[in-house]
Amino acid sequence: MDRTPVPRLSGKPVGTYLRNIWYVAGWADELGETPQQRTFLEEPVALFRDGEGHPNAVAGRCPHRFAPLGHGCVIDGALSCPYHGLRFDGAGACVHNPHPGGQLPDARLQVYPLVERHALLWIWMGDPAQADTTAIPDFSWLSDPRWEAVRGATLAEGHYELYSDNILDLSHANFVHPALVASAFTQGERKFWQDGENVFAEYVQRDDHLSVGISAVMGTEGRRQDFYGRVKWHAPAVLYFDFRAGDPGTPHDACTLLPSLHAFTPETPDTTHYFWATARDYKLGDAEFTAGMRAALEFAFEHEDMPLIRDSHRLMRGEDFWALRPLVLGGDGGGVRARRMLQRMIERENLGTAQ
Repeated sequence: MDRTPVPRLSGKPVGTYLRNIWYVAGWADELGETPQQRTFLEEPVALFRDGEGHPNAVAGRCPHRFAPLGHGCVIDGALSCPYHGLRFDGAGACVHNPHPGGQLPDARLQVYPLVERHALLWIWMGDPAQADTTAIPDFSWLSDPRWEAVRGATLAEGHYELYSDNILDLSHANFVHPALVASAFTQGERKFWQDGENVFAEYVQRDDHLSVGISAVMGTEGRRQDFYGRVKWHAPAVLYFDFRAGDPGTPHDACTLLPSLHAFTPETPDTTHYFWATARDYKLGDAEFTAGMRAALEFAFEHEDMPLIRDSHRLMRGEDFWALRPLVLGGDGGGVRARRMLQRMIERENLGTAQ
C-alpha cells in the first residue's frame, strides 16, 4: 500500500509562509533532461533545464487544461505540456502551439527565481524583484572537492517547523537514536542565542566518550574526546550543524569536523521536503566507508526522526503550536527562538505587503 503523503492543494494556501527568502528546491545534479513536478508552499512548480542547461522554475499547472507541466518533457529548450503539447520557455511565455493555426496564446506562467549554488537548487517563492542571491546561505563545502558528502532527499509528513525544532534540540538523540547516544546532548554545556536573524544552539562536552556510531565514523573508538556541536538556523528552515571532536585539549579549530546540512522546504502544512547531507575530509574515495556512513545517517534521519515527528504532527490535529501550550524544557532554547524569529519575519513581510 502506498503511504506517500498526498499534497493538500486548494485554491488558496492554507498555511502561512515566509516568501521573500530562499528555499532549497532540490539537488542540482538530480535535475537533468527530465523535468520535475514539485509543490512548494502549496504552489505547483515545474523545474526544468533549458537548451543551455540553465535551471528554470515556472508555475507547474498548464493554463490550458491544468495538467502538471513537470510531467512533460523539454523540446528545443522549452517545457512541453504532457497533455496537449503547448511549450513554455524559462520566461513563462508560450513559444509553441502544435494545433491548427499555431497561434500562440496570450498566456504567461509565473516564474520563480531559481539559482544553482553549493550543489543545490535554491528557489525564491516571493517577489522576484527582491531575490538577492547574496542572501543564500554558505554551504560551499557541499561542492568543494576537499570534502566528500553523503546526502539524501525525501518527502516527510509533518510541519516543517517541527523538523527545525528537532535539529536545534540535540537532546532528543539520547532517546531517538541509540547509536548516537552521547552524554554531551543531555549533560554537556548548552548555550542558545540569536545574532541578527540567525539562531544558534551549541552543545559542548569535554573529555568524554562519543557515541558508538559517531566514534565509528570519526575513528575514535575507545578514546575520550572533546565534543563541540553548534547548529545555525537560517530562516525559515535551513540549518547548518557544525559537529567536531578531538583528543582532550585539542584546539576547537583543529578538531575533526563533520559539517551537516538539514534543509526543510514546506510542501503543504502537513508535508515537508527534507534535504540532508553530512561531509568528511578524510577517507576520501573509500566507497565502503561512504556506504556505511550513508546507511547510518539515512536510518537515523528517515527511520528514527521522521516517524516520531510524523506522529507528533498527527496528534496536534492541525492545532497551532503555541495554542497547545507546549512544555518548554532546557533544550528548547534554540527552537523557541527560531519559531519566534520566524513569526516576526512573517508578520513584518505581511505588513509590508499590506502597505
